Amino acid sequence: MNQPVNRPRRIEYLDLFRAFAIMAVVAIHATSTAVAHYPKHSQGHDFYYFWNSFLQFAVPAFLFLSSLVLFYNYSARVKDKGWMFGFYKKRLLYVFVPYVIWSLIYFGVKQLLASHDPMSHYTLFLKQLLTGTAHTHLYFFLIILQFYAVFPLLLLLTRFRLFKRYLPVFFIAAQAGFYALHLQFHFERMGSLLPSYLIVIGFGAWIGMNFNISLEKLRSYRNVLIMAFLSGGFIFVYGSVYIKTSLGASPIITYTLLFLFRNLFTLSACLLLLMGCERAAAKKRDRARLITRLLDSLGTVAFGIFLMHPLVLLFWRREFSLELAQHFSLGIILSYVVALLLSWGIAIGLRRMKWGWALIGR
Repeated sequence: MNQPVNRPRRIEYLDLFRAFAIMAVVAIHATSTAVAHYPKHSQGHDFYYFWNSFLQFAVPAFLFLSSLVLFYNYSARVKDKGWMFGFYKKRLLYVFVPYVIWSLIYFGVKQLLASHDPMSHYTLFLKQLLTGTAHTHLYFFLIILQFYAVFPLLLLLTRFRLFKRYLPVFFIAAQAGFYALHLQFHFERMGSLLPSYLIVIGFGAWIGMNFNISLEKLRSYRNVLIMAFLSGGFIFVYGSVYIKTSLGASPIITYTLLFLFRNLFTLSACLLLLMGCERAAAKKRDRARLITRLLDSLGTVAFGIFLMHPLVLLFWRREFSLELAQHFSLGIILSYVVALLLSWGIAIGLRRMKWGWALIGR
């Protein structure tokens, strides 16, 4: 079947990227209680702290991938009439609607568990809906909706040769400028604001618009990326606290170092994960292909898993924490496995239903 005009070929192994990213997200949320449970500097705390911190590239990875896919799909359609209406229609139906429904679900469940009447707190719900705080993970949707709001403008800017050629540089400068403004004005909820992620979004956009060429360039810098990932990750995981405490009297230096190493780590993780998925998808051995197909299935419903897995964890901790208190680490591992597999299975089932998109998007 021929490809539609101005419709680029689907990149199949991006589902593999989504699969690894969603596994990391679920692991972050599953291990969060363990980090708080164990005394600091104990063996248990250090183990879970490492994994909880090391996997923090997961949310930037989803933003990186969203940018890559959008610029890859729409860069050739920027001059088409009506593309913007279709773009916003899809995002309204398949992202905003599930966000509102799940915000209502999490708000209602938490109110009922606290023996409150959800209907009497509707103003609180509206506030949480606007701020992405109905549950801990929903801030991501506030970020992605901000990105969708400005995407058409960013795409139009790529018609200027200078902006398109040095696109990552503009995004790096914009995020650095935003951090400089934060030092002056002290923005609240920085992690929920789009400018905090402009670097990964910018590189995702550049790769999406120059897909084949960019991958060739990335492969030539593979060793540099690995070193950046290892060094940036080590300092991000183990050096952030030291930087904050030892350089607290110099906020400019502190923020500059944290800015550099956090983005070095998250960006290199995104780029290496993309390259790794490309190679994994090219494997021809039967066992590798079987694992890849299984992970592809996970990646196709990653959005739905992201939405519902915290609800599984919420009830798991409520029902089984006491029973597994003597085997706490086993409980953490089981909570991860159950949250991932149950959300995966439900999402696959919902995907086959006519109105399943309202809960898991598309």
